[in-house]
Amino acid sequence: MPIPFVTNTLAPLAIWVPVSTSVEFESISCHVRPARLADLPQVTDVLAASFYPPLGWQRWLYPLFRLSIHEDLKQRLQANYKHYQCLTAIAPHHQDSRVVGTVELACRQPELWRFNRPRQVYLSNLAVQAGYRRQGVARQLLKTAEQLSLDWGFRELYLHVMADNNRARLLYQNMGYQVHRIEPSLLSLLNLQPSRLLLKKFLPPGSGAKPAALDTP
Repeated sequence: MPIPFVTNTLAPLAIWVPVSTSVEFESISCHVRPARLADLPQVTDVLAASFYPPLGWQRWLYPLFRLSIHEDLKQRLQANYKHYQCLTAIAPHHQDSRVVGTVELACRQPELWRFNRPRQVYLSNLAVQAGYRRQGVARQLLKTAEQLSLDWGFRELYLHVMADNNRARLLYQNMGYQVHRIEPSLLSLLNLQPSRLLLKKFLPPGSGAKPAALDTP
């Protein structure tokens, strides 16, 4: 099952509640670079373990989830789209280029029903290996993605997060992302799952990581 990119509707902003910012974490310095085809197995493992952890009944479907992620990501890496990049965070002090985090960045058209809207840069599939979480890896990935967006000529970034994902919301809140739209679904209206939030960040020049962060070794 591929990891969704996606879109949708309006709802009152009253259900948005900022999360507490009193969180501490250690920081490590990773090398962030574009993903290579050789990284595909490791990136797939990071994504599959983050979005579909093999726990409970999901462990029986985990191989299927992993295969679907692998094939979808392989197709995107081989397509060479002009405004698409999969970034990887490489663990420090590892000679084997161990991938410990990843995020994808792509230019996309807004919803078809929103006519005459410029294309947007959208972040998706931000994931960090369990042993490297809360050490600043996601922040480094986001900063590099922000600089890449500026390099492409875009001053705004968009991403989705579930309303109950407090850790992710805290990260994005501290990085300057704000709620642009709340997107309820039928299940969320029935209180069977949380709503999805579309976040937006305006990028002032020089707000991202230095362009050298994208250099390959």
